[in-house]
Amino acid sequence: MVTRRTFFFSLVGIVAATPVWAADPAPAADKTAEEPTIKLIKSKPPVLDFGDGVKVPCTKDAFLTLWESPTYWLTFGAGMSPQSARSKGVAMDFAVASMKLLLVTLAFAPDRLEKVEGNGWRLNAKVANDYVRGEIELPGKPSPPVTDASLGFGNSDSSLFIGSLPSVGRGMSGPAEPSITGVNPALLGKVNSFCIYVVKKSDISLDDVRKRTQLEKN
Repeated sequence: MVTRRTFFFSLVGIVAATPVWAADPAPAADKTAEEPTIKLIKSKPPVLDFGDGVKVPCTKDAFLTLWESPTYWLTFGAGMSPQSARSKGVAMDFAVASMKLLLVTLAFAPDRLEKVEGNGWRLNAKVANDYVRGEIELPGKPSPPVTDASLGFGNSDSSLFIGSLPSVGRGMSGPAEPSITGVNPALLGKVNSFCIYVVKKSDISLDDVRKRTQLEKN
């Protein structure tokens, strides 16, 4: 079972097991001051401090929020599936889709977002249609996903997100789960995956987002 404690350790496991700049091939000695130093703040709930005012609560509120520092944007992704590979893929798609939706919305309709504690941006009306949708190529890629199984919690048949994991928009949910003949899908264990996606502002700014985005027609 994935409890809030499991979820907390999953988020901590992401930043402990993988580099934040997952797509940056530069050696550590060549990295710039843009790279955050992540610290754990013991509180209720615990908080991941990425520096420069970015403080992410270890709750589901970490998701579908665009976390902003002076030098980078950050989103989290989560996935759940009986298949580990599928779960990881969903988590990565979730992180990328969240980044696109929130960056494009911030660039074109900032009034639809509210600033939340910890230097985050989130829809103020909680209405999915308030996202400004458009296609844009973003640099980099999410960090390699971490699963609850790899963190020692085992595969789960229930999750913090059951019934509440938000959708990240039309066309982003991916293919349907494959059916397994003779097995009740409700009895299958679920693998929960988590990842982060960081985009440097030196690679793309809000002005770049406005120039490069092909907005969807209503």
